[in-house]
Amino acid sequence: MNIVRHYLTLIKFALRGNRGFYEAREYLAELLIDELEEFVDLENKKVLDIGGERGEFCKILTQKRNCQAINLEPRRPVGGFVHKTFIGTADKLPFGDRAFDIVILRGVLQHIPTNLKLKSLKEMHRVLKSGGIAYVMIPPWWSPLSGQDIKPFQYFGFRLAKHFSNTIMSRKIKANNLAELGLWPMTYRSTCSYIEPANFKIIKTTDILGRIHWLTKIPIIRELLPSVGFIIRK
Repeated sequence: MNIVRHYLTLIKFALRGNRGFYEAREYLAELLIDELEEFVDLENKKVLDIGGERGEFCKILTQKRNCQAINLEPRRPVGGFVHKTFIGTADKLPFGDRAFDIVILRGVLQHIPTNLKLKSLKEMHRVLKSGGIAYVMIPPWWSPLSGQDIKPFQYFGFRLAKHFSNTIMSRKIKANNLAELGLWPMTYRSTCSYIEPANFKIIKTTDILGRIHWLTKIPIIRELLPSVGFIIRK
C-alpha cells in the first residue's frame, strides 16, 4: 500500500464531513478485507458484523467476495440500513452455534457495559465455527482520537472533560458520567483481558488507520494509536 496515498485519502474523507464519514467506512472495509485474507479466504464465507451500523462492510463483502454477510445492530440508525440486518445485541446473539466463518466487532467493545464485555466475546466464540476468524477493533482510550463526545479532554477525568467540552467546544454534554454517554473505555491491555478468557487466540494486531502495524507491539505507543485491531482465532 502507498502510505502517502492512504493518508491523503483519509484527509479527503475528513474534509467531506458526514458524507465522507460514510464513504470512509466503505474504504476501510476494503482495507480490512485485505487484512483478513492474510488468514482466511473470504469468498462465499458466512460473516457476522456486530454493530456495523448501516451495514456498509457487509455490503462490500457481498459485492466483492460473494459472502453471506449479516449486519447486527441494537436499533435502526439514522438513514436506515444498506444491507440485510438483524436487530440484537452482542451479549445475546440471535444465531445458532457455529453459524459463521468470520465474526467482526469493530469499534463496538467500548460501547458494551463492563459486565457484558466477556459475555459478548463468549457469544462471538459460540457462533463462530471451529478454527474460525474473528476481528475486534478498539480505539484505545488514551488516543487523542478516542473519547468521542469528550475528546480530546478524556485525559482529565469526566467532570473536567465535560466542563471543557461544554465551554471550549460548546458540545452541550448533559450526561453525568461516561456510562450515560454509552462509553466504557478500552485499552490494548484490557482488550486482551477479555479476548483470552473467551478462548480466543490472538494471531495478529494491526493499525488499520495508520497502517504502521509494528507500532501495536510497543506497550506504551499502542495505547496512543487511533485504532488497534485484533485478529483472533477460535
